[in-house]
Amino acid sequence: MPKNKKASVPIPPVVAAVVRPVNARLSRMEDLLLEMRHEQDVKLKKINKLQEQVDELKETLRLRRVRR
Repeated sequence: MPKNKKASVPIPPVVAAVVRPVNARLSRMEDLLLEMRHEQDVKLKKINKLQEQVDELKETLRLRRVRR
């Protein structure tokens, strides 16, 4: 009688994680934060400009209503 052999399941090789030095990771994080801050500043400038336009339109409408 033949013995039942279990099919061997291939075990994936262990891959060592490539760990970047802390300085490199922190530097990249700082770069990302600076980029995010720049984008935030650009958006804030656009918002402020739009708010000024809205305020001017509100003032114009208010003056038109007063004249009538």
